[in-house]
Amino acid sequence: MKIFLVFLSVFFFNGCFGLVYKTPISSPPISYDPYTTTIGSLYAKNLKENPNHSAAILLEDGFDALLHRVGLIRMSQKSIDMQTYIYKNDLSSQVIAKELLNAANRGVKVRILLDDNGLDSDFSDIMLLNFHKNIEVKIFNPYYIRNKGLRYFEMLADYERIKKRMHNKLFIVDNFAVIIGGRNIGDNYFDNDLDTNFLDLDALFFGGVASKAKESFENYWRFHRSIPVSLLRTHKRLKNNAKEIAKLHEKIPISAEDANEFEKKVNDFIERFQKYQYPIYYGNAIFLADSPKKIDTPLYSPIKIAFEKALKNAKDSVFIASSYFIPGKKMMKIFKNQISKGIELNILTNSLSSTDAIVVYGAWERYRNQLVRMGANVYEIRNDFFNRQIKGRFSTKHSLHGKTIVFDDNLTLLGSFNIDPRSAYINTESAVLFDNPSFAKRVRLSLKDHAQQSWHLVLYRHRVIWEAVEEGILIHEKTSPDASFFLRLIKEWSKVLPEREL
Repeated sequence: MKIFLVFLSVFFFNGCFGLVYKTPISSPPISYDPYTTTIGSLYAKNLKENPNHSAAILLEDGFDALLHRVGLIRMSQKSIDMQTYIYKNDLSSQVIAKELLNAANRGVKVRILLDDNGLDSDFSDIMLLNFHKNIEVKIFNPYYIRNKGLRYFEMLADYERIKKRMHNKLFIVDNFAVIIGGRNIGDNYFDNDLDTNFLDLDALFFGGVASKAKESFENYWRFHRSIPVSLLRTHKRLKNNAKEIAKLHEKIPISAEDANEFEKKVNDFIERFQKYQYPIYYGNAIFLADSPKKIDTPLYSPIKIAFEKALKNAKDSVFIASSYFIPGKKMMKIFKNQISKGIELNILTNSLSSTDAIVVYGAWERYRNQLVRMGANVYEIRNDFFNRQIKGRFSTKHSLHGKTIVFDDNLTLLGSFNIDPRSAYINTESAVLFDNPSFAKRVRLSLKDHAQQSWHLVLYRHRVIWEAVEEGILIHEKTSPDASFFLRLIKEWSKVLPEREL
């Protein structure tokens, strides 16, 4: 086995399969006053008078989150910077690609930074945009091997690098507006998938926090592992498809009726946005992000540090929503200490039947019962969450993807950071700590509503069981609800995996 791995290492790193990493040269960011743009001018007065404050609009609904992105692109005048972990090649992604192309045709400078793990294909629409003169696309920490079916060999040969991914999610428009949260780009993040939809949350921020997000984006954009599409081995084949860029409008699989309806909704959004008809919250917002150097060198996570500090300083309650929840022994001690002081701890995460990462659930199970016995209110999402919430929904599975924490109905931490070792020590992440009681209460009410429609884990005769209300009747389950034997088997097997690597 060792001989085989050595052979693979030599084979890859002598260039037989790969591209050569080098610090890419790209055009510098353009300089301008963001307050002079259409979006900036709307909030110039309030934010210039309070330079330490930022404004925020909460994006709870998935489709509304898509409308905000499309609407902001249409209102953009100078620049758009997008950083994301996953960019699918489905309807929502194609719509955004088309809108970015239209913006570039107007002269807007567009930069797109994608993690290679979340890229559907080297030949997806978003990659074609790189051939527009006003658009640059880079891939973060790419695989040398471009054939997805062969990447497992590279994982074996270069595991320490490959396992580290850019999980950040930023959508920056005109250096003034930035969407931060848990959503990637794809149908199931915008409530538009027939198979699986994610329960998620992000927020649109204006002002100072956007400039800090921009600085972070620049650090990642200039990082030596952010590789231009032109350096990928598939570039020549991709270039042959460059003419397809003009056909993006034609490729979107949508009827004329649906297209007209969507157009109406986007125009309605822009009108409402410009008339300040969305609830806006003002407060101090601190942008937090890992350095891209975390990919090469172990670094402390500023988000983890901020979370633990806010957790220890909580006086009344903490509500945590995290799609993956593996707190570790140190954090469990903090939880226990805070609960002993009378602080209410609420945790919302995925059930075995709703999770998209079964191996993570296996690790979560080690802490789940301990937390219930400590006195925490623990909730697990039901996989039919949306079907019960909205009559007539027909997607088959639903999963929590949000990463949001509310402290004392004052502070809100939201972003891409999960409560797990991967977010803390392996991946890079981004988040915002926002100080506004009204915003925090609104988020907590949303999380509380989700919890009330989820499984509540309670103690019954010294045993943890699942409890829920269905059509006014209290029901109980003694084992993970709606989970097949196959899911349970994988979950049990996964417990042999090292927790730190999950």
